[in-house]
Amino acid sequence: MGAIKTGSKDKRHFFKTGFRGCPGTFELSDAQLHTLQETLIEMLRDFIEMFDEYNINYTLSGGSVLGTIRHGGFIPWDDDIDINMSRRDYNKLKRNFNRALGDKYVLCSPELGRNHGMTHVQIKKKDTIYKAFNELNKPDIGIFMDIFVMENTFNNPILRRLHGYACLMWGYILTCRKPYEDWPYLQQHLVPGSDLETAFYKKVKVGRLFAFMSVDLVAKKAINCYSFCGDNKSKYVSIPSGRKHYFGEMYLRSDMCESKDAVFEGLNVKIPAGTDKYMHILYGNNYMEIPPEEDREIHSAMELKF
Repeated sequence: MGAIKTGSKDKRHFFKTGFRGCPGTFELSDAQLHTLQETLIEMLRDFIEMFDEYNINYTLSGGSVLGTIRHGGFIPWDDDIDINMSRRDYNKLKRNFNRALGDKYVLCSPELGRNHGMTHVQIKKKDTIYKAFNELNKPDIGIFMDIFVMENTFNNPILRRLHGYACLMWGYILTCRKPYEDWPYLQQHLVPGSDLETAFYKKVKVGRLFAFMSVDLVAKKAINCYSFCGDNKSKYVSIPSGRKHYFGEMYLRSDMCESKDAVFEGLNVKIPAGTDKYMHILYGNNYMEIPPEEDREIHSAMELKF
């Protein structure tokens, strides 16, 4: 199979589907997807036990919430589980993680280094492999669950806007610095002169300006910026590491930091109190409708081991 060449219209779909069809990647078979989902349920069960033991508040996040209310569990084609929690609860998770879960799992987050290169947190299962397109230079490539930290925001609208712009800036710098690090590998998968290569190379050029800073240092600066507001009672919270970033994922604290009970694949879980508002923001007014197959978000893998 040759390198992938895409037009601008296809490029958006290519990113959305996790580089599906890219040389060296494959789509999971139904059997692999089923086994992966079973592994993730086992992981979620372990995490919920820890959250309960250490009084850590959480809710499911994003597509996991949508799957809960629309399907009673996984969106049938989904291959991950996402969690939201406040910065204060995440700090509690960090303090107790190794004691509670360190024998089975690794905590991967921007401030902990190891070339994580993302602004959200992942918990990865030891002795497994789930290598994706953005796992090129990482030592930790196990089957994972994502944690998105909800950050405090300033009640003052001017400070809130300044904080948001700073978060967007550091988040963008990180998304450029990591491709610069990975560019020798990425080039193998891109046709010279294609729209996709152009999009990556624009990021690489920006990333080169910050080559004097390691990926880990840029990630730490991004998280320091995200968590800059210390008001744990602010009216709004934001998820700067989410798919719609700081301003697109601005929510009332009461909608996101309070929860209600639900059931996910037979497990008792927490989802946001303001689920309907949350789903409208992320997925639009028709979020309960099953999307056509071509619009479904499919993640491909480069290597998988249970």
